Amino acid sequence: MSTLRNNLLMAATIGLMALGGCATTGGSLSSSASRLERNAYALHDEARDDDARSGFQRDASELAEEAREFRRTVEDRSSSKEDVREAFSDVSKRYHAMRDEVERSQSREAEQEFRPVTEAYLDVEREMRSRDDRDRYASDD
Repeated sequence: MSTLRNNLLMAATIGLMALGGCATTGGSLSSSASRLERNAYALHDEARDDDARSGFQRDASELAEEAREFRRTVEDRSSSKEDVREAFSDVSKRYHAMRDEVERSQSREAEQEFRPVTEAYLDVEREMRSRDDRDRYASDD
């Protein structure tokens, strides 16, 4: 009887740990998405305050808007995995276009202002990859 109870307790503990791991990972993506949005809007504000070229300002604005939409999609409990992937694809395209623009500018200041956006984007990218890996492993079972 004691062995059965111990086995049941162990199984319940492992199950709760697995559920906690899933909830934590979702929170990490949400946190990373929020950070990306904050940093993208900070870049947008910097571009506006610095009287940057209108194309740079427009790209920064579009990136900030895509980052906001991505965060909203991640936080919306009714969003499917495909919705999140599509929103990530949209923000990813904007991020890479903006990164290319920063590289073409050859401006140290622009690179420094863009660095927090890059760090947040890379965190989101890592979270998305981790999420896809978990989904793939789950479907293999």
